[in-house]
Amino acid sequence: MDADPRAWRPQTFGRRRVKDLSDPVIEPAWEGVRVLAHLDAAAARVEIHDATGADLAPDHAPIVDALLAAFAADAAVLDGYLTDQATRASEGRMIVTSESPTVGEHTSQFFLGRQGAELMSGRGRPGRTGGARTIDEIEQTLEKVPIAFVAVDLVALDGESLVEIPLLERKRLLESVLSEGNLVRRTPYVREPAGTFIITWRSLGFGGLAYKAANSRYHPGAPNDDWCLAPMPRR
Repeated sequence: MDADPRAWRPQTFGRRRVKDLSDPVIEPAWEGVRVLAHLDAAAARVEIHDATGADLAPDHAPIVDALLAAFAADAAVLDGYLTDQATRASEGRMIVTSESPTVGEHTSQFFLGRQGAELMSGRGRPGRTGGARTIDEIEQTLEKVPIAFVAVDLVALDGESLVEIPLLERKRLLESVLSEGNLVRRTPYVREPAGTFIITWRSLGFGGLAYKAANSRYHPGAPNDDWCLAPMPRR
């Protein structure tokens, strides 16, 4: 692993079967462009690197501003997606980010996605398992729906690498340093049993699920068999 976080690339999913994962957390599988966002609050600078290393930040100034406003630390590297799913009318009313909410909390803490709701009706895309669409495709098909940054992991904080920290601890740290708004979200995640949540995610148009071992580490730029994707159950 390169010592310079700017040379890191997003960790990729492995091939292990869901049933072989130890104590997984479960998230909806996001569509969009997978990126690492490098935040430097002191310099008011954000770089958003895709899997090729290209910096997409200059093309997404509103997200850059929103990330700086939402950030409550000196510096960080966030793993996430540039996606319109969080701001669509149907999928934008997203689910809670806490680990074990009640059903009432699950409902009341939906992401509102107000801009998407005002602009258009929902356009879910069942059958996808995430990561398949490019920014150009998103913008061409849903021009009025803003792209947001959805954080799924925190891999460095204030100059310290977190790649050897268990996933659940990284997620708790993420919640402590990144607040949410229209253009910045944190992915929801739950533990088993997850039936109610999976039904909700399916109804919101998500086509797949991401399973991640609660104790998993992070391998920049490499596949990790402790993370896997699965199609959305039909029922």
